[in-house]
Parts: sequence; C-alpha cells; structure tokens
Amino acid sequence: MIFYLTKLTLERYKLKLPHEMAPPTNQIVESLMAKERGNELLEWGGKIFYFDRRKCVQLANFASKFTLFLMDLKVADMNEIGNIVAQYLLELYKEDAEMCGCLERMFSEAPYCTVDRLTNRSIIATLNHTQRSFAWDGYRFYDYMQDNILHTIQINRDVNFDWVFSRKTDAGTEYFPSGELFRELVTTRYGSCPAAAAPIDHIYPFS
Repeated sequence: MIFYLTKLTLERYKLKLPHEMAPPTNQIVESLMAKERGNELLEWGGKIFYFDRRKCVQLANFASKFTLFLMDLKVADMNEIGNIVAQYLLELYKEDAEMCGCLERMFSEAPYCTVDRLTNRSIIATLNHTQRSFAWDGYRFYDYMQDNILHTIQINRDVNFDWVFSRKTDAGTEYFPSGELFRELVTTRYGSCPAAAAPIDHIYPFS
C-alpha cells in the first residue's frame, strides 16, 4: 500500500520520502511504489488534524473514497499504519465473510507499505471536504465520547456507511456510501476467496 500524505503530515510525523532513505531501502521502496502506483485500491491519501490536542490522521482511499479517522496517532504508531488500517477494515466488515476473505487476500498480495507526498487534487479536496462537512474540523467527535471513551469504530462506520460521497461520471454526479463502493471494488478485484493466512506485517520504516 502507498500512503500519500500532505507536506504538513510528513513533517509532523518526521517521515522520509523514498529518495531521502538510505540505500538499499530507497531502491526497494521505489520498486514497490512503481509496482503499486496506479492501483487505486492500494493508494490512500492522508492528512493530519488535531482532536482534543492530539495528533490524528484522516485517510481516504483513491478508488472509493473509503475514509478512516485514525485518532491519537503518535509518531511511533506511523510504522504500524498498514496494520492499523487492516484491523479497522476487518472490524468494519467483520460480519461479511466474503469481504473479509477478499481483504485478507489483498493484504497478502500487498504486504508492504510506504509513503509519498500527496499531490492528487481530487483526494486533497475530498479530505478537506470530509474534515469540514462530516467531522466539523473535529468538533463532531465529541458526540462519540461516552464515559471519557472515544468510539472510533462508530466514527468510521458512520462516515463510510451513513455519510454520502460523490464523484463525477459520464452520466453526471453519482452519490454513494464509500463503504459500499469499496466493497464492490475489492470483491470484484479479489473475487470470492477464503481468508488468507497473514495480515500486513512487513512495513518499511518511514524514518
């Protein structure tokens, strides 16, 4: 997977781009990116935001606009971002056996993660719009606090299955829940399959 992050996100999390890494890591990472770039199911845009004075990251999938809010994500946690995304996806689709099997296959076929700078204007616009319109720049998340616990699964379920995204098509503007489109694309790409053996557990160091 490739996580394209804004300049501020890269700076705040002290992340290095592939060309800034020492050999041979830089060559391996650049080879991985050349292989996966353009496969929008494996590409995510991301930007930092703050909630309750804590660093958080919003991610949006290039192919479907599937969105994840990763709350209180510390600098050290960034090396596990692939695992964190995988865990959220499997939790959100845990009652859908076909989707979970296809997700496991996707993870096993793309077990490595790296980062690059976000330049996709459409995804930047999506991230900004979702942060403003759904999250109210973070203020909405106070509604998900109960007994001083932030219910992040419910946040991510609501944004993907109750919130409506849009995209331009030849027929005009299409409106859709991103969770449904993401499922359609993943199951079409990876077919009906049993669960694979391993989640993402090999992530290139970003620092």
